[in-house]
Amino acid sequence: MRLNGDVGWLWDWLAAAGLEPRALGEAAVLCALKRRLDAAGCTAAAYPARLAADAEERARLLDAVLVPETWFFREPPAFEALAESAARHRLQRRSVPFHVLSLGCSTGEEPWSIVIALREAGMRKGDFRVEALDISARAIEAARAGIYGGRSFRSPGDGTWRSRYFDELGDGRYRVKDGLRGDVEYRVAHLGDPGWGGGRRYQAVFCRNVLIYLRAELRARIMDQCRDALDPGGLLVLGHADGIGGPDRGFRRHGVAGAFSWIRRDAAEAEPPPARSSRPLAAKAVRRDAPGEAKPSGPDLLSGGRETGRAAPFDEGAVLGTARALADGGNYQAAERLCQSHLASHPHDPEVHALLGIVMSAANRDDEALRYFRQALYLAPSHNESLLHLAALYERRGDEERARHFRNRSAAAEGEP
Repeated sequence: MRLNGDVGWLWDWLAAAGLEPRALGEAAVLCALKRRLDAAGCTAAAYPARLAADAEERARLLDAVLVPETWFFREPPAFEALAESAARHRLQRRSVPFHVLSLGCSTGEEPWSIVIALREAGMRKGDFRVEALDISARAIEAARAGIYGGRSFRSPGDGTWRSRYFDELGDGRYRVKDGLRGDVEYRVAHLGDPGWGGGRRYQAVFCRNVLIYLRAELRARIMDQCRDALDPGGLLVLGHADGIGGPDRGFRRHGVAGAFSWIRRDAAEAEPPPARSSRPLAAKAVRRDAPGEAKPSGPDLLSGGRETGRAAPFDEGAVLGTARALADGGNYQAAERLCQSHLASHPHDPEVHALLGIVMSAANRDDEALRYFRQALYLAPSHNESLLHLAALYERRGDEERARHFRNRSAAAEGEP
């Protein structure tokens, strides 16, 4: 079926749902509409009335637009940060379960990864609780079923834990073992609704690769809700292209390279100096054997045995720190000007090229972002943050072959066999 006539109503409908049509991609949205028109046997002219009268069709169109792309242990450093946070929590407050929230959980690979990471870190049933929300009832149904094929298992080291937590069904399919099923509570929820948190408190919130598809005002509201839902010191994990919507919004950077994570500041915690923003690209090493802290067994296993958090400290000079703060606040032009000014005097610094790549990516200028990340790699071939961002950019473009290439290079840069 061909699209004839004006479909401008579709952009208004998506915006009313809190989605940002430009981030979704016009071609992808129109393709999803065509699929639904064909399936419903409806014309484009008649479809708006059909949507208004049929809640199930509205859900189907959202499902078609928001095609899930996820797999187990996507961006492994995030789960390493989670396991370390859980270990500290257990030592400090042994009687209180560790609560984790997964927003935009899609078909369940992320929340099940959270469960496995915590189990691998030595936590047992009752030590933690995971809640997972998604707008798609169909995705939640698939997550509850817990049956997955080969595309869900793409991370290095999958074979080290899959046999322990999944039953093999044959034909390349695996099902989550019954012993894990009580660890996750799945719910259908729209993040535009104010009550999705239910007033609960969490020690970690995952909100990855969700915000980029939402309108600015909804992104800001969700970040405020995440902050309010987290305990002080709680962990917020975002996607590579997600920003918190401001210079800090009550958070400070977690600091582990590749984790894209933040820590909720305590109300009494001092505000960071404006010229010394958190490290945007690499962070100080995380000591796994610090006095008084348990060494989690899970992260090393889940990452295939590589050492993490070893990146050299990033130059926290005023120029780059302020540029990052401006970018986090959405002021991409000012951030770019500062970076370009710094680049004029530091043309061979891979960090400034990589930061420009991050700014370009956040501003949806992906071609320029690719150019800057490549330049950073030309200057520093093992610049891991650039490798991770390039993998994510190509993944977003649907170029899985190139995304896999840069993920493999990242793994090799961190010493993974």
